[in-house]
Amino acid sequence: MSIKYSVSEEEFSTLDESQQGLYSQGESGYTLNVEGVPQEDVSGLKQKIDKLLGEKKSAQQKATEAEEKAKAEAAEKLRKANDFEQLYNSSESERQKAAEELNNLKTTIQRQKLTTEASSLAGQMTKDTARAKLLTEQLQSRLTIVDGETRVLDVNGNLTVSTVKELATSIKDEYPFLVDGSKAAGGGAIGGNNSGAEVSKTKSRADFEQMNPHKKMEFMKSGGIIE
Repeated sequence: MSIKYSVSEEEFSTLDESQQGLYSQGESGYTLNVEGVPQEDVSGLKQKIDKLLGEKKSAQQKATEAEEKAKAEAAEKLRKANDFEQLYNSSESERQKAAEELNNLKTTIQRQKLTTEASSLAGQMTKDTARAKLLTEQLQSRLTIVDGETRVLDVNGNLTVSTVKELATSIKDEYPFLVDGSKAAGGGAIGGNNSGAEVSKTKSRADFEQMNPHKKMEFMKSGGIIE
């Protein structure tokens, strides 16, 4: 019967006492007490295992570092995207504000130009300041600026081919009582009483200025006099 070099605990228990005395207990069973048995050189295997473990650890470390780097790059990219969006929104807001201010400035300049032109025409039609003011309002309401040029509008606000001079003539014909030298301008109005006496209407300039444009026009048309 051959003797095994190593046996398990179960196999060891089946041996008789004389045979059990030949074995020593180890971590994973029992080994035969024999001198001169060559020991297996496991140093190379251990080194290989250590190398593999080191490579695995290194690979895991590199993977962790790569993941952290990717997260950092993603966070930086997101931050830059947010910064760009905020910068764009701020820039767009400033651009819109500047465009609005420019449009308001253009509108103001155009309005001033139309007021000056209408006032100049009204001054040529009457020397009376109250009438000139009403004429200016009427003229300006029929003028607009298109491509930097003064254009005439009809009563509905549509563009016409009429000239400013033609507009002035039309206003004279429509409101002759506002124009100096016109038979319908100034003076008193003939009342409807039986005596035929001349009835004049007068208002202070302060009272006249408080009237709305329509009332002013009616007052002047009726021959009203401003004191």
